[in-house]
Amino acid sequence: MQAIVFDRVGLPTEVLELREVKKPAPAAGEVLVQLLNAPINQGDFLFIRNLYPEPKRPAFPAQIAGNYGTGIVMEKGPGANLAEGTLVAINYYSTWAEYAAIPEEWLIPLPSGFPPEKAAQMMPMITAWDVVEASGAKAGNWIAVTAANSANALMIMQLAIRKGIRVIALVRKQPRLNLISFGAEVVIDLSLDGANIPSRIREITAGKGISAIVDAVGGPLLADLIRNTSFGARIIMYGGLSDQRFELHNNDIYLNGLTIMPYIYRHFFTPPAKEENTTLRKIIEVASDPSFIAPVSGRYTLDQYQAAVKASFSSTPGSSSGKGLFIIGSPEGQRQ
Repeated sequence: MQAIVFDRVGLPTEVLELREVKKPAPAAGEVLVQLLNAPINQGDFLFIRNLYPEPKRPAFPAQIAGNYGTGIVMEKGPGANLAEGTLVAINYYSTWAEYAAIPEEWLIPLPSGFPPEKAAQMMPMITAWDVVEASGAKAGNWIAVTAANSANALMIMQLAIRKGIRVIALVRKQPRLNLISFGAEVVIDLSLDGANIPSRIREITAGKGISAIVDAVGGPLLADLIRNTSFGARIIMYGGLSDQRFELHNNDIYLNGLTIMPYIYRHFFTPPAKEENTTLRKIIEVASDPSFIAPVSGRYTLDQYQAAVKASFSSTPGSSSGKGLFIIGSPEGQRQ
């Protein structure tokens, strides 16, 4: 089978190769999945550069790249229970390949009619759900969402508007997509209005401030936003795209009753637990709605990996207005 592999740690534009490798066989508790598609995430590049903590480390030689995807169960190993033909979302390793043997505990079964391109983006869908819930924002509250062009942010905004939460979307350049249609009530282009954040926030919120910040950037922008929150606001950090630090005084936090919390994808270290099934079903139900969009910025076959990786790795993170996807199985019926 074909797979995108690497034999050493390094930049993804330098170390990845497309090779013929042996098709895996499922071991005990595993299933063989035929991949339909797999997203190209910034997290995949961190894995290739060996920047993740244990146990998420590459194993050489010929580590297959890719940490997420969707496919069809083709064969069960001893003790596995998922039925052959089941559509699954994958949260594991080795997804930039035609087949992968995956421990079934790391798979999320999906309805047979669930769009595969959405299935490949279950990770940002779950992230979006979690951070909106963690924000504590209620209907009518204002929240600020940074890096609003990103796939995560586009989903965050769609979930927020379903709760009646009002969204200020912050971008560093005019987006390819219309963010208003994704749930943003106000879009601030930082290349034009970056110096006026405090006055813009006061104007938009009628002086009440923002109730939550969902931030993937950091840097001085985050400090400006924090200084314009309402009392008791929550700041959810789920990324750090800026290479600059931000500076605050203790008074900015404790006198305003702020809560600052990090978010790490809930299935980063551990597989989905049974008690999460109810929440996962809710996420799948919302995502099944045709009005919920998981944007795709580009579609590539495995042999187009160099162009695919260059497009995602070389661009400014958070500016792509969707995920790049490897289309691995038959593309028929995969479009949303």
